[in-house]
Amino acid sequence: MKDTFFIYKDFEIYSVEELTWKKEVHRHNFFELLYIEYGTGNHILNSIPHNYKQHDIYLLTPKDYHSFKTVTPTKFHCLRFLPNFFSNKKEIEEIEKLFYYHNQTKGNLILFEEDKSFCEMVILKILNEVARPKGQNEIIIKSLMMSLIQIVRRNAIINESNLDFQTTVVLKIDTILSYIRSNIANPHLLKKKEMANHFNVSIHYIGEYFKTHLNITLRDYIEQTKMKVVREKLSKSNLTFSEISNDLGFTDSSHFNKFIMRSTGISPSEFRKSLSLAGI
Repeated sequence: MKDTFFIYKDFEIYSVEELTWKKEVHRHNFFELLYIEYGTGNHILNSIPHNYKQHDIYLLTPKDYHSFKTVTPTKFHCLRFLPNFFSNKKEIEEIEKLFYYHNQTKGNLILFEEDKSFCEMVILKILNEVARPKGQNEIIIKSLMMSLIQIVRRNAIINESNLDFQTTVVLKIDTILSYIRSNIANPHLLKKKEMANHFNVSIHYIGEYFKTHLNITLRDYIEQTKMKVVREKLSKSNLTFSEISNDLGFTDSSHFNKFIMRSTGISPSEFRKSLSLAGI
């Protein structure tokens, strides 16, 4: 393994040449632009496998997790944007959201041919600059890195607008909530694996995206929604506990009873009585 490492105040440049290499799953707390100068291998990004090749470019966000396994000798160039690189917090959040989503569906950046050639040229220029003695080159490198981000960002926005419904639906939290409400009586369709397949994303992503947008876990939200339906049925119908249990897809009455006890601390009959006394 041959590598070179350049450390600056707001960014780092890391180049590594690997003959046979396996990098275990990990994540960073910074943005990283990854350029494959040459080589082939496997890149697992957010549980989604990609076969990387020469000239591929990835932009990784602090939320992404990935691993590598080389198939043929590979040279990686990593441009790391440390937390202080960006001065605008809102811009950071927008870039992170855009590219983390992109990395759940595409992975390798899809760039216009002229933009890809330009990005490769800028990356090579950055590598030449970092090899010079430190001094006036730092501001030049930072400007070039910012240019890369903006070019890649422009391409990603255009590509996002051209994606079909099956992939863009994941960005709409209301669509996920509607899916949950529509399938509240079908527990098997509310399992993370099933939801991830429906929205064409990884299991990890569906849970993290939901928690980020609603500040509640997917499981807790599903249980709260189910509890609202139970409350509605208990207070506004004469359905038996067994009928309600069947309507909501519980395996049996025992599981229904345990759900009510866990959610309210009292039995179903006590809960129905409390709703009646409260006039609900």
